[in-house]
Amino acid sequence: MLRVGAAEVAQHRDGLTLLAPIPVALARLGLFDRSKVPAPEDYATTSQVADFDTKLATTPGFFWMVTDTNDRVTQVNAGRAYVRMQLAATAQGLGMQPLQQALQEYVEQKGPYTGIHQQLAAPGQTVQMWARVGYGPEVEPAPRRRLEDFVRA
Repeated sequence: MLRVGAAEVAQHRDGLTLLAPIPVALARLGLFDRSKVPAPEDYATTSQVADFDTKLATTPGFFWMVTDTNDRVTQVNAGRAYVRMQLAATAQGLGMQPLQQALQEYVEQKGPYTGIHQQLAAPGQTVQMWARVGYGPEVEPAPRRRLEDFVRA
């Protein structure tokens, strides 16, 4: 679910958040259409791509994990190892942001998937995790749903 604006984030505490001023203002005016994904040439899409390109270009460090196999057990173990690494980085005051889009295995991502594997892995290996690493501003904890929302007596 897409949550537009701080009030929706506070109310629902899950989903994807959109806090940029323009979409929030449009949502308040009833002009933000959640039923349609922006087209590739729309400002919403091109501005996000430009913003992310800037973030990648200014990233001080990257982290990646490579495995020799790509079976389900290896994938789960890689995810577990990544969580431990992220916790260790956080303890050192570092932030990590996963860059998983290029690692998705579907037709539209074939180019980026092949490119990242050529850069970061030997032939036959799989890049399981890729992330930006660096120091950033302090942020508040992400909103969480209450335990009572999940546990029923």
